[in-house]
Amino acid sequence: MTRQPWAAHGFDKVLLDPARAGAGGVMQHIAKLAPQRIVYVSCNPTTLARDSQLLLSSGYRLERVAMLDMFPHTGHLESMVLFGKT
Repeated sequence: MTRQPWAAHGFDKVLLDPARAGAGGVMQHIAKLAPQRIVYVSCNPTTLARDSQLLLSSGYRLERVAMLDMFPHTGHLESMVLFGKT
Protein backbone atom coordinates (compact mmCIF):
# COMPACT_ATOMS: atom_id res chain seq x y z
CA MET A 1 0.00 0.00 0.00
CA THR A 2 2.82 2.45 0.75
CA ARG A 3 4.10 2.03 -2.83
CA GLN A 4 0.86 3.30 -4.35
CA PRO A 5 1.21 6.66 -6.13
CA TRP A 6 -1.45 8.29 -3.92
CA ALA A 7 0.43 7.33 -0.74
CA ALA A 8 3.46 9.38 -1.79
CA HIS A 9 1.35 12.57 -1.69
CA GLY A 10 0.39 12.07 1.93
CA PHE A 11 -3.04 12.48 3.46
CA ASP A 12 -4.52 13.23 6.86
CA LYS A 13 -7.78 11.23 6.81
CA VAL A 14 -8.71 7.62 6.05
CA LEU A 15 -12.16 6.07 5.63
CA LEU A 16 -12.27 2.29 6.07
CA ASP A 17 -15.34 0.15 5.31
CA PRO A 18 -13.96 -3.39 5.08
CA ALA A 19 -15.80 -6.65 4.53
CA ARG A 20 -16.79 -8.78 7.56
CA ALA A 21 -13.21 -10.10 7.78
CA GLY A 22 -12.05 -6.61 8.77
CA ALA A 23 -9.04 -4.63 7.66
CA GLY A 24 -6.35 -6.71 9.34
CA GLY A 25 -4.24 -6.85 6.19
CA VAL A 26 -3.84 -3.07 5.95
CA MET A 27 -4.04 -1.83 9.55
CA GLN A 28 -0.30 -1.74 10.16
CA HIS A 29 0.26 0.11 6.89
CA ILE A 30 -2.38 2.69 7.75
CA ALA A 31 -0.86 3.19 11.21
CA LYS A 32 2.57 3.76 9.59
CA LEU A 33 1.13 6.40 7.26
CA ALA A 34 -0.16 8.16 10.42
CA PRO A 35 -3.25 10.04 9.21
CA GLN A 36 -4.69 12.46 11.78
CA ARG A 37 -8.17 10.90 11.63
CA ILE A 38 -9.52 7.47 10.73
CA VAL A 39 -13.20 6.60 10.34
CA TYR A 40 -13.80 2.87 10.53
CA VAL A 41 -17.21 1.51 9.45
CA SER A 42 -17.86 -2.09 10.45
CA CYS A 43 -20.58 -4.72 10.29
CA ASN A 44 -18.59 -7.10 12.52
CA PRO A 45 -17.86 -6.10 16.13
CA THR A 46 -15.22 -8.81 16.50
CA THR A 47 -13.00 -7.58 13.68
CA LEU A 48 -13.66 -3.96 14.64
CA ALA A 49 -12.35 -4.70 18.15
CA ARG A 50 -9.29 -6.49 16.74
CA ASP A 51 -8.42 -3.70 14.31
CA SER A 52 -9.16 -0.98 16.88
CA GLN A 53 -6.64 -2.50 19.26
CA LEU A 54 -3.85 -1.97 16.72
CA LEU A 55 -4.84 1.67 16.25
CA LEU A 56 -5.05 2.29 19.98
CA SER A 57 -1.61 0.77 20.53
CA SER A 58 -0.27 2.95 17.68
CA GLY A 59 -1.15 6.21 19.41
CA TYR A 60 -4.73 6.77 18.28
CA ARG A 61 -7.58 7.56 20.63
CA LEU A 62 -11.22 6.68 20.22
CA GLU A 63 -13.12 9.95 19.75
CA ARG A 64 -16.65 8.90 18.80
CA VAL A 65 -18.70 5.76 18.33
CA ALA A 66 -22.07 5.52 16.59
CA MET A 67 -24.35 2.63 15.76
CA LEU A 68 -26.42 2.75 12.56
CA ASP A 69 -29.47 0.57 11.93
CA MET A 70 -29.01 0.13 8.20
CA PHE A 71 -31.10 -3.04 8.10
CA PRO A 72 -34.38 -2.47 9.98
CA HIS A 73 -36.19 -5.49 11.38
CA THR A 74 -32.96 -7.52 11.58
CA GLY A 75 -30.34 -7.94 14.29
CA HIS A 76 -27.63 -6.33 12.13
CA LEU A 77 -26.07 -2.97 12.97
CA GLU A 78 -23.25 -0.97 11.43
CA SER A 79 -20.69 0.57 13.77
CA MET A 80 -18.83 3.78 12.98
CA VAL A 81 -15.77 4.73 15.00
CA LEU A 82 -13.72 7.91 14.72
CA PHE A 83 -10.08 7.64 15.78
CA GLY A 84 -7.82 10.66 16.25
CA LYS A 85 -4.04 10.79 16.47
CA THR A 86 -2.76 11.72 19.92
